[in-house]
Amino acid sequence: MNESITNFLQKVYNLPNATSEERKKFSNLIAITDTLENLSDECDAIMHNLTKYLSKASQKDSAMRLTEVSEYFASVKLFFEQVCIYYATGISESQKDHGKDFESKINKNKKSLKKASRKRIESGSDVKAELAYIDLVRKIEKAGDCVYTLIREL
Repeated sequence: MNESITNFLQKVYNLPNATSEERKKFSNLIAITDTLENLSDECDAIMHNLTKYLSKASQKDSAMRLTEVSEYFASVKLFFEQVCIYYATGISESQKDHGKDFESKINKNKKSLKKASRKRIESGSDVKAELAYIDLVRKIEKAGDCVYTLIREL
């Protein structure tokens, strides 16, 4: 789909009667398409890492960790939904700043979750399960990065 959309946008960009302003918009749409492709790749990786984590973690540990990860993922999902609204209604500079703040919170949450996981490793938790958990947290944060990139492309 990314290839088809990008090919179409490339053709429209190269139309002889396209103005420089229109070309700028088409170029921006190509960047947005690429970012959405990256976001979908990160979501796929999240599902892969979630499956990997669940296969390694004990049932007791996974239930508690899944609550943490679900809340973390929900914050990224909320961020994405907000960006979708901005695409439909427009975005102000203060809203862009708010997006930067939101992305910073996602990064802080990642650090906190990873730190807690490292402490569990130090306390004797299953290393493979905790490393899979850290990978899952990292992928969720990367999805948040993609969402933040969408704000910058507005």
